[in-house]
Amino acid sequence: MKKVLAIMAFILIAIQLQAQDLDLLNRIKAINGQVKTFEASLTNTLIKSKKTTSQQGKLYFVAPNEFAATFDNEYMIVNENKINMDMGMFDGTYRLRDGGILQSLCHVFLYGFQGRLQDLADENGYSLSTKTENGYHIVTGTIIRKKLIGIGYKQVVFKYHADSLLLKEIVLCDYSGNLDIYSINSVKYDVAVAKEKFQF
Repeated sequence: MKKVLAIMAFILIAIQLQAQDLDLLNRIKAINGQVKTFEASLTNTLIKSKKTTSQQGKLYFVAPNEFAATFDNEYMIVNENKINMDMGMFDGTYRLRDGGILQSLCHVFLYGFQGRLQDLADENGYSLSTKTENGYHIVTGTIIRKKLIGIGYKQVVFKYHADSLLLKEIVLCDYSGNLDIYSINSVKYDVAVAKEKFQF
């Protein structure tokens, strides 16, 4: 009897936690879904096993599907269904295709900006979990099924301010354990962003 009660208690706690996760995800989506534009300072930190590099840049976003992350020597610009970038292994203009790695990358940012984390999870097969610490709500998406080829990101982490629910940071973790961190600061919301920022 005690074992049955323990199992029932565990199930009730799990259901309660799932309800809390869902409520938080819905609130994050509701708040960030109201953001139509923003510009911000952007810090990109790449952490590998033997080397850490960091660069400062600017970030521009216009809902629902335009953003530009620009640095001194690298950039990533998304306009509708195309991306122009010079970052890491990618250099050029590409058309975003359903299920493609670049589309998945773009959606990490675009959905993160708009709080559409459940949509991102559904598209990419992520299992979502949440926690709150140090003044932030942290939502982690982990790949449920291991890919045959270790390309892409096995985990994505979104950090939102606990008080405002607005986005602070996105962390990408690849299959080698490397971390690609994008931290957003000095954000100006609902400002006019020049169309030239997204032209290429």
